[in-house]
Amino acid sequence: MDKDLFYISLFLLIIGIGGQLAWLFFGGVPCNPAGGNPYLFGAPCNPSATVASFQEMQNISGYAMLIGLILLPAGLFKDGLPSPGFTARVFIGFLLILSVGVIFTGLVIAPSSSSKGPPPNGFLTILNGSGNPTGAANQITFAPQNVTVVIGSNNTVQWTNNDVTIHSVTSIAGDPTTFNSGPISPGATYEYTFTVPGVYNYYCTFHPTWMHGQITVKQ
Repeated sequence: MDKDLFYISLFLLIIGIGGQLAWLFFGGVPCNPAGGNPYLFGAPCNPSATVASFQEMQNISGYAMLIGLILLPAGLFKDGLPSPGFTARVFIGFLLILSVGVIFTGLVIAPSSSSKGPPPNGFLTILNGSGNPTGAANQITFAPQNVTVVIGSNNTVQWTNNDVTIHSVTSIAGDPTTFNSGPISPGATYEYTFTVPGVYNYYCTFHPTWMHGQITVKQ
């Protein structure tokens, strides 16, 4: 038994499992108030922290867990079959079962090509200059500002940020359903499929005073 490899593999497994569980249970939790960004263990909201940050944490911790699983047999069986005590066997078995469970859960909830939403068929633009309060206060920022869509026809809407600063597309309280893009970087897009009829008022969380739009969804 190579104790160095064994302890390194255990360390990687613990880090990997911890990162996977943190992503699974906290990666999509929104900040309060609604429209904020994901947080971990109650950390303050940070406009630069996005879902992508948690996805990277999930990716890195997944690699750590995989390397730990590869190194564990090398550490245990380097000098032949080990004879660990009862406590060690229980601990190793627990880690292995937990690792397999996390991997299985990740495979089950991972998005596949068949689970992706339909392609967008309604297009809106965040106009250049929308982030400038002096230039945008009296002009349309979401173009078109008022849109009507029909379920089954053009109800998958895509917003494109043509401005030079970050924006968001966020529903307000009272909408039939809620949606929140999080930060949309310059040049990036956000898509949402409306499935419930009604009037949706939305805004940009970074410029809530003047950036507003409305989507009317018909059956």
